[in-house]
Formats: sequence, C-alpha cells, structure tokens
Amino acid sequence: MNQPTEGEISKRCSLGVSDRLSIVNALMAQDRIEIREKQEAVFRLTYYVVPGLVGLAVFFVGHQELRNVLLLAQILLLLLYVVSFLTFRSWLVQTRACLQIRESFYLNQNLLYSEPFEPIRKIEEQDRVTHFEDNALWFPFGVTVACAIVLLTYMVLHQT
Repeated sequence: MNQPTEGEISKRCSLGVSDRLSIVNALMAQDRIEIREKQEAVFRLTYYVVPGLVGLAVFFVGHQELRNVLLLAQILLLLLYVVSFLTFRSWLVQTRACLQIRESFYLNQNLLYSEPFEPIRKIEEQDRVTHFEDNALWFPFGVTVACAIVLLTYMVLHQT
C-alpha cells in the first residue's frame, strides 16, 4: 500500500482563509487570556508574600529565642518572591511573543495564504519586540521588595 506524501496530504487538507483566520483568532484570544492570568498571578503572589513578611517581623519582636530563624525565613521569603516574580515575568515575555506571532498574520495578510500555514512556530527575536510594558507589575514588586528590606533592616538592627 502506498503512503501519501506530505504534499498530497496538505493538498487534501488545505484550509481556507476563513478557517485559518479562525485559528489565528482563537490562538490570539488564548494568548490574551494567558497574559491576563500571568499578570494576575504576579499580583496574587504579592498578596501572599506581604502578609508573610509582616507576620515574620511580628513574630520576630515577640520571640527572642527564634530571632535567627525568623530572620533567615524573612530573607528566604524575599528571595523566593524575587525569583518567582522574575520567572513570571519571563513567562509573560514568552506569551507576549506568541501573541506577536499571531498578530503578524494581521500585519502581513500574505501569511494567511502561505504554505505551510504556521500560526504556532518557534519564537524568533523579532517576535520579542513588543509595544507593551508591564509597569503595573513593577510597582507592587518594588513596593514589596522595599518593605521587605525595611523589615529586614529593622530586624537586624533590633536583634539585641
């Protein structure tokens, strides 16, 4: 039995432009949802870390015997927050690059007619160029890190 070649398969399964546009639109919608979820995750992370930092500082004041452990816990929580934030930011950049790939089909409509049709492809450097900046994410991050540093300074200076 003869196996069909890739060219024969693509001729039989060729998508129309409206189908391709529907695929691109669905992928763009999914990318936008994923961007919002990642932004929300950064805010949720901040909402969880701030009470933890304050709680550790409060325990520090009242428990002389645990001061070294609580100071170390404060430092580790701050490091965990910074690493998690940077990881979320990296994921956000990747997701924005995927959205840029989908938007390229609107900017260059010849891509809708091209073979092979690739709305999902490897991210290239030009896909990482974006017009968006996540200043709203940097503000809570900066405030949280500043508060953690102030609390750490307080804890170190009042360790006696």
